[in-house]
Amino acid sequence: MRIKMTGLGVLTLALCTVNVQAEDSPHEFSGNIALVTDYLYRGISQTSEKAAVQGGIDYAHASSGVYLGTWASNVDFAEDLEIDVYGGISGELPGGLSWDVGGLYYIYPSSDAQPEENFVEVYASTGYTFPGALEPTISAGIAYSPDFFGEDGDGIYLNGALDLALPHGFGLSFYVGWQDVAGDKTSGPDGFNYTHYSIGISKSLGPLSLSASWNDADNDCGGEICEALVGSISMSF
Repeated sequence: MRIKMTGLGVLTLALCTVNVQAEDSPHEFSGNIALVTDYLYRGISQTSEKAAVQGGIDYAHASSGVYLGTWASNVDFAEDLEIDVYGGISGELPGGLSWDVGGLYYIYPSSDAQPEENFVEVYASTGYTFPGALEPTISAGIAYSPDFFGEDGDGIYLNGALDLALPHGFGLSFYVGWQDVAGDKTSGPDGFNYTHYSIGISKSLGPLSLSASWNDADNDCGGEICEALVGSISMSF
């Protein structure tokens, strides 16, 4: 699932981003690939705390803000494969407030499970970076599905983050998310809801980025699969 937090012992071994843009062209293409030791989606492991290989490709139109992309990962259900397809439009207002609206389709192409596991979400987010020391960036977002994973009724996800730029290329981040699912065919009529959070630190080393974070959630999340110490190393070019 495209919007995600990584899990216990997660180590991103390689993340490669390739940008292809012709001179003076508004068309931008990028790709990414990663190997992680766990894949968490909104605080919950999707791979039973095991490794995942992930990657995607993206297109963006610089002048309009329109973007399209796809991303894939192995998972520990749905015949072991998830593919996400998404698109939207993003931009920045004159005062510096950024915004992003779009839609995302979660696909499990080899799964014939019933209730159906594929589902659609629409999302919106906004953010602002304050000038001065630490360049604090605050952001907030919302996602809504009319029929969440497993035909489980309305799903609403709210999230917020604070990112700080520390001296010597370090960064400090705080993230909190709240998932609420009405419930229907998978979790029953009562549904479920839980809160999860992450506290992380990162360091840029040229083309490399190192990070570590602690992830946890309340008791309704699912126990140990929602409690995670995360480490990662990534590279982009």
